[in-house]
Amino acid sequence: MDHHAPDRRPAGGSRLLTVVLAVLLLAVLATSTVLVLERRNEPDVSPQRPADIGAAGWQDDVAGRAVLTARRAARTYFTLDHRHVERDMDAMRALGTDEFVASYDAGAAALAARVSEQRLRLSAALEPDGAATELLVADRAQVLVTLDVTTVAPTGRRTAPYRTRVVLDLVDDEWLVAAFEEVR
Repeated sequence: MDHHAPDRRPAGGSRLLTVVLAVLLLAVLATSTVLVLERRNEPDVSPQRPADIGAAGWQDDVAGRAVLTARRAARTYFTLDHRHVERDMDAMRALGTDEFVASYDAGAAALAARVSEQRLRLSAALEPDGAATELLVADRAQVLVTLDVTTVAPTGRRTAPYRTRVVLDLVDDEWLVAAFEEVR
């Protein structure tokens, strides 16, 4: 028998490598299982189908109601008349979440004073296709709205285009304004 023949048994290092790989494989499987289970418990954030725009207008579904609410909110936001500014501002408050209303009210007094003092009348006109759904998930929507705002003052009249992003939250099956963002 030759004592110089190579040993055919696996070396200790090879067994250690097999054990380490097995442990790593189990860790990956456990992590994947945990992530899948956690994802099932998260609220639905999958994108929804945007509202279709066509001859029939916006549909009476969640997407269509988001667009209609955004259009109404943009028109309401940019429509103020010094003769009934508080009523106009109340109309805007009625469309918002509690957080939005608090933010809106932070500047409302100054805005009302300016509109009254300068005897301004602002009115917004929306284009029929002047809204685009930018984001729509289960409980949040972002809609871009373009409109022309005409300002009438004792010194004259001017019309300017505006683009705004209306952020909406779905609260008790009703879209409410969460934020307005000017878009340039």
